[in-house]
Formats: sequence, C-alpha cells, structure tokens
Amino acid sequence: MDVLPRQSADAVANMAADLLLLEKYPRQNAVRFRAYAWSVPACTFGVSQSWEKYRAVVPAGCQLVRRCTGGGLVSHLEDWTFALVIPASHPLAGSDAMSTYALVHRAMLEALSAQGQQVALSPEPKGARDYRQPDDCAARAEPNDLVRPGDGRKVAGAAQKRTKQGLLIEGYVWRPFLPDCDWVRFEKEFPEALGRALSSPPVPVPEPIYDQFDHEGAWAKFNSAEWNRRI
Repeated sequence: MDVLPRQSADAVANMAADLLLLEKYPRQNAVRFRAYAWSVPACTFGVSQSWEKYRAVVPAGCQLVRRCTGGGLVSHLEDWTFALVIPASHPLAGSDAMSTYALVHRAMLEALSAQGQQVALSPEPKGARDYRQPDDCAARAEPNDLVRPGDGRKVAGAAQKRTKQGLLIEGYVWRPFLPDCDWVRFEKEFPEALGRALSSPPVPVPEPIYDQFDHEGAWAKFNSAEWNRRI
C-alpha cells in the first residue's frame, strides 16, 4: 500500500487530490492511502445532495464543496481525514459497500483499541432497512460506522465512489470524541492495520506527479459552480 505524505489544503484541492488518487494515480494497481488536513474551515457534502440545503446551515466563512462520493454533510473543522483507493485489480475491489466499510473501520478499531480508546462497530440491522435521506453525517451512525459504546455517538464514518479504476473511500474520525488519542501514533498504526487487512503492507511514497492538464482539470471541477450547485 502506497502511503502518501500528509498534506494540508483547502476543500477544493483536497477533493481534487482524492479524485486524482482514484483516476490518475501513476501506479494504478497499487492500493494507496493519503491522510490530510484542512488549511481553511471547510465542510463537504455528498455527490447527490442539495447545495442550497447545506449552504443555508453552513457558516458563510466555511468552504462548502461537493464530494465525488456519497453521504451527507461532513464538518472538517475538528476531524482527522483520509482517502483510500482499492484498485480494480485487488480481490476486494468488488466487495459490497457494507463489507468495505467494515474492513476499513475494523482496521481503525484495531489502531484505536491499541491506545485504549473505547470504540465499537455500529451493528448491521437485521432484515430490510428503511431508506433514510443522508443529512448531517455526524448526527447518525450507519451500519459498520465506528461509535462510542456508551451512547452510540458516531466517531468515524466514510463514503465511497466505485469506478472502473477501483474503489475510493473517503473517511473521517471526529477528534473531539477521542480527546486522549495520540494522533501521530494513530497515523502510523491505522495504515499498518489497513495493510494487514488488505494484504498490502504500507510503504511511504513521495507525492505523485500528475499531468498538469489532469491536475488543473480536477481542481477546476471542484471549484466550479456547475459542480457544487448542480443539485
């Protein structure tokens, strides 16, 4: 698993980097992982959600950008954020969404439990599930999200996009719910646990160099009103 350097950028650049990681990464058969931070206050929202609904509740000074993945609104004001790409050539690339969420969050659970953090997987429901509109992602735990055992509050969630290149998973951990977490240690041990789960040991790699046209095109997409306000 290629582990990219941790970078800090605004929401447009971060969402563009995740899409490039899926579609234009130089080593298309490699599992790849990037953890990143936010250089400005930002929120992102799912690809099929309404811009107007979220712009009305997100503070004016906070960037709001549509993701290429699903889900609802995610605040990045105090989170720890990552992107993982499982290439189409990997045996797990065709797994269903619940299975891939479970794999990622079990690896996260392993890394956090090693520090004594009290977290658990949200259980899968028995029988058919009623459809519920994605909204504020932090307000409701979905099956295989990570939660606090005592009150069921959501600690970590993720969303995904599947293409012919593979599977992109964008995820976050809400840091205020884990005040004693050593985030430097977690940034090392979470990719190690993911590597074991994916049979792809983590290897640090330099930031990839993309074709300038691809890089500028991805940035322009997430910066455009046509993309962000299309629904």
